[in-house]
Amino acid sequence: MNGDLAHTLTAWDINLWRDIPVLIGSIFVLAAAIGVLRFPDLYSRLHASSKLVTLGSAGIYLGVAVDFAEPSAFTRLLAVLLFQFITTPLSAYLIAQASYLRGLPAALSTPPRGQADEWGAPGLATQISEARQAQAAQTQAHPDPQ
Repeated sequence: MNGDLAHTLTAWDINLWRDIPVLIGSIFVLAAAIGVLRFPDLYSRLHASSKLVTLGSAGIYLGVAVDFAEPSAFTRLLAVLLFQFITTPLSAYLIAQASYLRGLPAALSTPPRGQADEWGAPGLATQISEARQAQAAQTQAHPDPQ
């Protein structure tokens, strides 16, 4: 081995350097899609879609840049990524501001206990919070004599 990095990298190593950023970016995009489906209001959905898709596309673009391994392709992808980093959060902000000015309310509460949304999310955190509140109320109503 002469220590030259270009000669020591195998095709498997190059594929790994390409596939890992694409996989991480795809996970971010999947999380954004789940957030758009699961979050209760426009503002939460905009947050999930703008932030996570921007980060996910950065990982995908990085993997594509490694796959092409050409300086011209890298600079083009960098320009596209920079454009997306500027425009996506800005457009989400403007949509949220327009919705707020038109009076679109944010979701103020989760579904009541025992009622699930159309995706089957019962609001487990709400149930735990209600159980703790009920336990605290019962303790205050009937304190233990000690």
